[in-house]
Amino acid sequence: MTLHVALTHTTTYKYDRLVSLAPHTIRLRPAPHSRTPVLSYSLRVTPKDHFLNW
Repeated sequence: MTLHVALTHTTTYKYDRLVSLAPHTIRLRPAPHSRTPVLSYSLRVTPKDHFLNW
């Protein structure tokens, strides 16, 4: 019996005063040594002015 799971995660930051943005490190990619096959994954970041290092 095969089980498929979908996961959606949203992180939102809201501040009560002006802040400056700094780089964030987010590690959400499946581990290469994972025994569980990952059929697909995606990452969407806003605002669009960002850098992704895969």
